[in-house]
Amino acid sequence: MDRDIKYITENFIDSNMVCEISQISHQELEKLITDKLIPNSSYEINMTYKINSPLGDEKVISEAKKYFPKSVLNLIQENTKRSSSEFKEVLKTEFMEAFIQNANNQFAYDGILKKNGSVDMEKLTIAFEQEWQYYLQGIYGICTINGTGTEIAKKEIAVKRLMAFNKKHGENKLVDKDKEMLRILNDEFNEVSSLFAPYQRISSSRGKYLDKILKLNALSGWIKNYAND
Repeated sequence: MDRDIKYITENFIDSNMVCEISQISHQELEKLITDKLIPNSSYEINMTYKINSPLGDEKVISEAKKYFPKSVLNLIQENTKRSSSEFKEVLKTEFMEAFIQNANNQFAYDGILKKNGSVDMEKLTIAFEQEWQYYLQGIYGICTINGTGTEIAKKEIAVKRLMAFNKKHGENKLVDKDKEMLRILNDEFNEVSSLFAPYQRISSSRGKYLDKILKLNALSGWIKNYAND
């Protein structure tokens, strides 16, 4: 089986199964997306089957399957009694609290801290609104483990910390104390971040800011690999 299809089918759930497990129709599933109670699908696989026979005939069948993160099942159950605004507020509260409490929040979102070191809440609210749109598009189903507000905040900080580390050290080989810092950053990133599908990985935050520098410093053993790799 193709590695990308294997990754998606093992780690995500297709819309047919979502409907079957949640006991809802496809129309109800689409309404949940439209009503902003669950994010859109994270992946779509389009397949074409070609049937032919010794009679010299053929038929072409096209099929599209949409895949959601498995966490969507809990969301559907939880959000049947919520409005979109209530759900958004839950995600926002998780995001804001996780961001404010993180000791490294100065790395994320340019100018997010005031001169006194406190978080500029107006700017953080604006940042959340942008993250909310990414969330609804299904992006955080791809790049975080569970797509929670907490993970979205932690992922942003972890990525920006890795970017700063890469910018500082460039292509230079790391000394032991810097390797230890990279190990910490690696753990922080892996706590909330998915692997990404294989075709995406090299251009993802994981590929650009973590895999590359780990390989450069002969630390490939720290790289988080796919099952059976």
